[in-house]
Amino acid sequence: MSARPPCDSTKHGVVTTVLLIRHAAIDTGARLCGCLDVPLTADGRAHVDAVVRNGPTRPAPDVLCTSPLARAREVAARLASAWGLDPEPVDWAREIDCGRFEGMPLDRLQREFPDLWARNQAQADDEFAWPGGETYREFRTRVLAGMERIANERDGRRIAVVTHAGVISQVLGTIRGRAASVWSADRPDPFTATEIAWANGAPHRVFTFNERSWF
Repeated sequence: MSARPPCDSTKHGVVTTVLLIRHAAIDTGARLCGCLDVPLTADGRAHVDAVVRNGPTRPAPDVLCTSPLARAREVAARLASAWGLDPEPVDWAREIDCGRFEGMPLDRLQREFPDLWARNQAQADDEFAWPGGETYREFRTRVLAGMERIANERDGRRIAVVTHAGVISQVLGTIRGRAASVWSADRPDPFTATEIAWANGAPHRVFTFNERSWF
C-alpha cells in the first residue's frame, strides 16, 4: 500500500484511519444479493488463503471489525488469526437490505418488474428501495452513523473493517460528492482494501482505493 499522506490534526481534529476490506468472491447465482447471506466460493477462499498464507507484510490494525454476514465473517476470521486480533461484528457494516426481493433471479426481476429495475439502474433516486428494503439514503445514513460511532470509540487508531462493495461505495461517494443512489462508480474488487481518513464526524480523504497488495 502506498504511504499515507500526512493529515493536519489541528485542521481536521483527531484523525482515525479506516481500512475497508471487501470480502472475497461469492456466487450470487444471478440473483439480487444485498444482505442475502451467501458464502464465499471455493475460489474466494483460495484467494484469501493465498494472501494470508505467509503472514502479514504490513503493520496490523489496532481493531478488526466485520459485517455479520457469513462472507465477511469468514474473511475476518482468517485475518484475525494472522493479526492476532478478535473480530468484532458490527451490524452497520452489512450490505444494503433489498427487502422482499432478496434472492430473486435477475432475469425474473427484469421481466416482471421492469420499472423498478430501470429506476435502480438509473442511479438517480436516493429514495429508491426494493420493496421492504432500505433506500439508498437510509443505507448511507446507517453506514456513516456506524462509522462515526466506532471512530469516536477508537479515535486516532487504525481500524480495519471487513465489509461489502456497497458499504465502501457509500463512504467513497460521500467523500467524492456523489449521490447515495450512485452505486457503481466506486465499487472495489473482491478482497481488496480501501483506506480512508475519518475526522470531525465524516470521511474526508481517500488514501488508497481497490488496493491488492495491502496485507
